[in-house]
Amino acid sequence: MESYLEKKLLEKVMSRFLSKEEQLVYEKVINMENRISEKASTPEHFMDLLRVESPHQHVAEAFELSLPELLKILKEIEEKIEKRTEQIKVETQWMDCTNVVSAAFEVNNNRKYFFTEGR
Repeated sequence: MESYLEKKLLEKVMSRFLSKEEQLVYEKVINMENRISEKASTPEHFMDLLRVESPHQHVAEAFELSLPELLKILKEIEEKIEKRTEQIKVETQWMDCTNVVSAAFEVNNNRKYFFTEGR
């Protein structure tokens, strides 16, 4: 699945299947990891920055959790997201409507149109 669609699916799964607290914790960790990844020039540099900046420890403290508690919660959240995402992918039928839509409205070779229908 393309990254745009994956991002939209992740947003949908998070809003529907995670509690507000789970969303806050997960988003805070992901945002901190993303900021660090933007600074990193290599995967090794990223890991070094994670060790130095310890974003997970900062998030744990912000939510008054121990680091092991936070890591356990993150694992549960990621399992929940993965389970729901896979379920949606299996239950969704994708129909490429690019030719129909492009013929009716516009011709854009860089754009695809899909109709999805869930079970």
